[in-house]
Amino acid sequence: MKLKTPPMGFNTWNTFGECFNEEVLIETADAMADRGFLEAGYEYLILDDNWNMEWRDPETKRMIPRPGKFPNSDILPTFRHIHNRGLKVGVYSCAGVRTCACKMGSFDYEFLDAETFAEWGVDYLKYDYCLHPELGDGETLYRRMSLALRHCGRDIVFGACNWGWDNVWSWARSAGVDTYRSTGDICDNFNSFKGIFQSQVMKLGSSAPGCFNDMDMMTVGMEGHGSNTALFEGGEGGAFGTEGTYRIQFCVWCMFQTPLIMGCDVRNVSDKYRDLLCNRELIAINQDIECRPAFPVSFDTSLVYCKLLSDGTFALLFINDDDKERLMSCITHDIGYTVGSGYKIHMRDILSGEEMVQGDFPTVKVPGRDCRIFKCKLVK
Repeated sequence: MKLKTPPMGFNTWNTFGECFNEEVLIETADAMADRGFLEAGYEYLILDDNWNMEWRDPETKRMIPRPGKFPNSDILPTFRHIHNRGLKVGVYSCAGVRTCACKMGSFDYEFLDAETFAEWGVDYLKYDYCLHPELGDGETLYRRMSLALRHCGRDIVFGACNWGWDNVWSWARSAGVDTYRSTGDICDNFNSFKGIFQSQVMKLGSSAPGCFNDMDMMTVGMEGHGSNTALFEGGEGGAFGTEGTYRIQFCVWCMFQTPLIMGCDVRNVSDKYRDLLCNRELIAINQDIECRPAFPVSFDTSLVYCKLLSDGTFALLFINDDDKERLMSCITHDIGYTVGSGYKIHMRDILSGEEMVQGDFPTVKVPGRDCRIFKCKLVK
């Protein structure tokens, strides 16, 4: 089993779109290693769409790295630098005849491409779903690449990106997929990532060691910056994420045990967002070895979630989607104990350090468009 907990890393798409090259990737690898991201667990640097040409080598039939991005189409020096900084390399391909950016896809060349990626030292494959034959169903197409990767001679994490189509959660694990995208593309605004995580509540039980539900790359810390303009559409008047809503996004991604793949520009993202993304206690919730799904415990708007952890404690997340501060609460019967048990709940705010002991109806103040997350244990 390649993945016992969700993968962590960085993907080029959110910030750079198609506009990245060798220099950008080297700078990004250096920033991940030098700014504490690698130490916190973010180990994969993943190249997204547009790294390769629209055609294959006429003799070898292999994919060709774009010479405008990699001198002489030689991608190996870039990959060596990434590996030398202690990181792992990810690349992108597609189950179709072309990728979403109309570059060469892997349809009918799955085994050759898997062998090529293995020879290049690739550690992660993001596999998209554009421009595939109409008669090619997703389960079969992803099973083909899964089998190819399993015979390429190298352990390569397989990230299926079919946006939740074809009931992917029902077959991804059996097809040999390591992570599966369960939603459409994220945008850098609260309504987008709120809609994404709320759409997955009933599917949280489909995520487990070896196969994790992927709710897309995070936009935490982007604040409207990046060349991928589509990321900033569809908001409230074009509004992008705020410090409070980014806090919500990161805490939910940790609670829902989805892959933590950063999309902000790690070279210059502000220290406050770097510190949030590198918060060891929040990451520990995401990386908890038992991988138990979170579950809703609120009695009104389903914005309070609980996650049982392997050390006997549990995490409790309160999300306020209103503009103003509000009191939020839950009934501990929904967590699994009542006042008649003789227990109360000791709650420590992971972000502020505040501690409290409450009974069977814990209530906390949560700022507008923000959240609070607690590490909890039962006490007599």
